[in-house]
Amino acid sequence: MKSNLRILLILIIVTVFTFLLWKMQEGSTGDLSYEANADFAIADTSLVTKIFIAGTDGKSALLERSSDTRFWTLNGQFLARKDATDLLLKTFARAEVKGAVSELQRSTVIRNFSGSGKKVEIYLGEDKLEKTWYIGTATPSHTGTYMLLETPEQGKSQEPFVVHLEGFVGFLSTRFFTDETEWRYTGVFDFPGRTLAEVKMTDHNSPLKSYSIRSSVSGEISLFNASGSEVVFLDTVKVQDQFLRFRKVHFETFNNHLSQTDADSVKLSLPCFTYEVSDYDGKTSHFDVFWKSPGTGMGGPDDNNHDGEHMYGLTSDGQLVLVQRYVFDPLMVSMMSN
Repeated sequence: MKSNLRILLILIIVTVFTFLLWKMQEGSTGDLSYEANADFAIADTSLVTKIFIAGTDGKSALLERSSDTRFWTLNGQFLARKDATDLLLKTFARAEVKGAVSELQRSTVIRNFSGSGKKVEIYLGEDKLEKTWYIGTATPSHTGTYMLLETPEQGKSQEPFVVHLEGFVGFLSTRFFTDETEWRYTGVFDFPGRTLAEVKMTDHNSPLKSYSIRSSVSGEISLFNASGSEVVFLDTVKVQDQFLRFRKVHFETFNNHLSQTDADSVKLSLPCFTYEVSDYDGKTSHFDVFWKSPGTGMGGPDDNNHDGEHMYGLTSDGQLVLVQRYVFDPLMVSMMSN
């Protein structure tokens, strides 16, 4: 009996010690909202006009809000992924201090900012630098992120904090990446609402399967064959569904895994399909698709030994990208088959 009590006492002591050690590593808790050096959040993210992210590896990303598009611009020349910029704004709005960094961990945390941290400048209005976040590593439990704040009024704080998002389990550093190809918008076609006016699909291997679908402003659908003659169809839902597939289409990645020589060879070859999609204002998006030889995915017997998972795509500005067949196989279906 005494032996069991002794074991229980040891377990209680170990548990309490482990808890206290964890609290020391995670940072002390308490209400820090009154401290200016702990005020990381941006109250109104609609006022954010520019975000600059710099890493210790020399890479950086400049994101700027655009007045004439739903997307932010990247490094002054590309569109940025909307999901990624939206995530940053949500992070700015919801960031909360979980606790202060313990004295035991303080020097290590500050040293890690220089070794593997990110610097994030947040601008409001006309180039007004509002706050600068220094983002370090995750806490040992991966439920918070070590961060340090700098403001024009207070200067750079000497006290790092553990920052998290209420209701979110994880760390924040992965949201602030600097690789340009990761930030670039992957949209092939983007026609929100009822702006889609015409879809033209050209099948280069079987030209007679090519077609185009047009929609009037009132929503009336018309189907045309490869020669441009209007075709009578009975299944309105089928044609309309195919037309609407083109409203929003994305490729997978800019990383096509090809050498420059092989990429140039693909670009010079005949595409298997070409898509031209237009809106009522005359904006047209052009996209070529090429078969890919088997890689990680194997084509089936009807695929002529093509990769069963991916294809190559060529954007309007000459970028060779990787696309998923899961997305593009439905777009290759001909309306002339019946």
